[in-house]
Amino acid sequence: MYNGCKVIALVPAAGMGQRMGIGQKKQYLLLKDKEILNWTLIHLLREPIIDEAIVIVPRDDVLEVEEKMTSWLSREQISTKISVIEGGATRQESVRKGLIKIEGDGFQTSFVVIHDGVRPFFPKNMLIRFLEALDHRSDIEGAIAGAEVTDTLKTINPEKVIIGTVDRSVVWSVQTPQVFRFDTLMKAHRYANDHAFEVTDDAAIIEAIGKKTVIIPCSSENIKITKPVDLIVAEVLLETYKVDL
Repeated sequence: MYNGCKVIALVPAAGMGQRMGIGQKKQYLLLKDKEILNWTLIHLLREPIIDEAIVIVPRDDVLEVEEKMTSWLSREQISTKISVIEGGATRQESVRKGLIKIEGDGFQTSFVVIHDGVRPFFPKNMLIRFLEALDHRSDIEGAIAGAEVTDTLKTINPEKVIIGTVDRSVVWSVQTPQVFRFDTLMKAHRYANDHAFEVTDDAAIIEAIGKKTVIIPCSSENIKITKPVDLIVAEVLLETYKVDL
């Protein structure tokens, strides 16, 4: 709860992990003694502002993940309610299904937090900064995590010949968490569904309906585990920071 407003987290974890290249869904890979998805939820749900979380997984995994969550919540002494639902063919569809569940359950939700199921190092005490950004600016509909780009960026043609250099001072890489006003995000997803367009993050959907979002600088430890090398980095981070990020 934030200033009397309900806050619900959506955790998309319905990916098939093809880029990991090991034939196993990356959200269930072990990181030390726990699955990556569990680490994500541990760090996410230590935020007292979050009232409830909805975890979105592949259809065939729903029952198994529900069973795991029941014992895991008890073991980790986490009291936040967690629901597990079936995801879609794309991340965008999975998030839309989560929003539909929130709406269908009749929650008077003001804010929705979206965080990738394979970003296990949710930055501690950071969520309040996102909500304060929305609270203090009525012209902003979303606040999203991001990082300044440090590499030189080039544009190329189909033959991979360089045709230009991007001014990196105006380019940021985007991450999660991403926090939005619920009603605006629901409206944006309906628009995207009605007009059959796909994007790779929810901020782009907000942009499509002419609304604004703001970037909140995030720590470099907020990695997304996509490839085998990311798992190695995550193990080092876990050992170095002792989970207290």
